[in-house]
Amino acid sequence: MGLFDQMMGGMMGGMLGNMLSKAGPDGAGALIETLLNGPMAQALPGILNGALAKTPYGSIEGVLARLREAGLGHEVDSWISTEPNVPVSADEIVTALGPEPLEAAAGSLGLQADMLPELLAKHLPTIIDHFSPNGVLELPGS
Repeated sequence: MGLFDQMMGGMMGGMLGNMLSKAGPDGAGALIETLLNGPMAQALPGILNGALAKTPYGSIEGVLARLREAGLGHEVDSWISTEPNVPVSADEIVTALGPEPLEAAAGSLGLQADMLPELLAKHLPTIIDHFSPNGVLELPGS
C-alpha cells in the first residue's frame, strides 16, 4: 500500500468513524447498507483493513481467522456461505479479538472503543456476506 493509499484510507476511515459515531449502533445499519450499495462499497474493505493494520490481526481476513480460532468458525462460515448469517454478540467479539486490538481499531476509525464490538457484531456478518455473494470471500484489491 502506497503513501497516497494510506493517507486516503486514514482520511476515509476517519470520515466513516465520524458518520458511524453520529449514527450510533442502531443507525449504523442503514449507513452501512447505504455504503455497501453505493460507490464507497469498493473502498469499505480497504478502510477496515487500514483500521485493522495496527492490530495483531492486520486485515479482515486476519479477524475472520481469529474468530474461527476462538470457536466462531460456524458463524464466520455462515457469513461467507450462501446460507443465512449466524449472529454473534458483542461479548463474543471482545472475547475472540481482545479489548486492546479492538481499542486500537476503534481509534483508527475515530470511534469510541466500546462502540466497535457492538458495530462488528451487528454489521460484520452483513459486510462479509456482501463480499461473498457466491460463497467465496472476494474483497476488492485482494
